[in-house]
Amino acid sequence: MIQVYRYDENFIFVEPVPIEEPGEDGKYVIPENCTTIQPPSFIKPMFHPEEQKWSEVATQAEKDEILKQVEKGRVLSPLDELKFQNAQIMVQLAEAQNLIESQSKMIADLLLRLAEGGEA
Repeated sequence: MIQVYRYDENFIFVEPVPIEEPGEDGKYVIPENCTTIQPPSFIKPMFHPEEQKWSEVATQAEKDEILKQVEKGRVLSPLDELKFQNAQIMVQLAEAQNLIESQSKMIADLLLRLAEGGEA
């Protein structure tokens, strides 16, 4: 599993997107409007595909408004939002690892049955 970062038509960060499995060729397919480059902890990150980097594009007024909202407890701070997103990603990773372990055990059991001359 890999993590990519989706941006909108104006190249503004939208959300992290996990890609669970590679394609048939073993390589992960990166969707359009996504990059593997993680955005920094900006309020309004904008991706520059030609330079392969992120920059902050929030105006001072936007920053001040978000800070007011955070102080009033109406929205998560950018750091708290990233912590929440990270927690979600960790849960997805744990679920994927559980599935892999389950499938590995199933395959091992089937191979053991075949080796013992039994039917699968």
